[in-house]
Amino acid sequence: MVQPPMGWYLVTGATGQIGRRVVHQLRQQGFPVRAWVRLGANYQDLVDAGAELYFGNVTQREDIWAAMGHVSYIISTHYHAKDILNIHLKSNLHLIEVAGKFGVECFAYISGLGVEQYAQNAPLIEAKLAIETALTKSSLNYIILRPTLLNHYLLPWLEQLQKTGSLILTGDGNLRHSWVSLDDLAKITIQLTQNPALWRQIVPVGGLTPLSRWDIIDLYRKLTQSQPMIIPVPLAFLDGVRWGLQWLNQDEDLGTLKILLSHEFICNESEQKRLQNQLNIQLESLEQFLQRYLGLDHSGKE
Repeated sequence: MVQPPMGWYLVTGATGQIGRRVVHQLRQQGFPVRAWVRLGANYQDLVDAGAELYFGNVTQREDIWAAMGHVSYIISTHYHAKDILNIHLKSNLHLIEVAGKFGVECFAYISGLGVEQYAQNAPLIEAKLAIETALTKSSLNYIILRPTLLNHYLLPWLEQLQKTGSLILTGDGNLRHSWVSLDDLAKITIQLTQNPALWRQIVPVGGLTPLSRWDIIDLYRKLTQSQPMIIPVPLAFLDGVRWGLQWLNQDEDLGTLKILLSHEFICNESEQKRLQNQLNIQLESLEQFLQRYLGLDHSGKE
């Protein structure tokens, strides 16, 4: 049986979709957690869970140093679409450097499928590839997880659909992705940091059945027994939006989004089965995940 780690976890991006789940699962298992949060963020649930809050600027090297006391494990999940260079790339490179100086046992980083193929003209993917390269070249033990990056948009899309009854579907909605429950992604991340035999790996993570966005819309219809309005929009529309945002100096990395909407991102089924066997877990279906987090059931009641 794998012995649980000693020492603190530092979780960056602790109020994000993945980071929040990581913090809660770690606290449920009794591990000490330092949750890196922003002033003004919604973090009361992390306090209630027993996490220690750390307020700092992730772009400042001195704040990274100050966060490292007693830390043995780092799980990096932070991300900001408007400043990928500083808030994502440079901050993670500094975090890797400082983690090495403090002798951190294991550094887990949430990357994404396709980083090696699609980095050109996609700033977030390019940044993730650079961070992966820095980690693999460092002396640190690491775990790099690669879910489909569209996972980040899934709940916001469906929350919009639930709130407004309509959804703009940009690009080819028939392209498939290996979606994964964010709770399972958090669980896998934690378990991998706790098993030294599985360190220094790049691990694709996804469900066994790839689904298109149209498949997910059909699933939503089934769960809610509703007929939402879907407005298809050609992918070329993003180019016009991107030009306008650049003119206003507010480009939110639509280059990456365009890549994600133009290709399929699918995990190898045998690799996913092997991962589940290694960790002795059974991934939940996307349907189960959406039922819990959108408050949906087969009767259509919320």
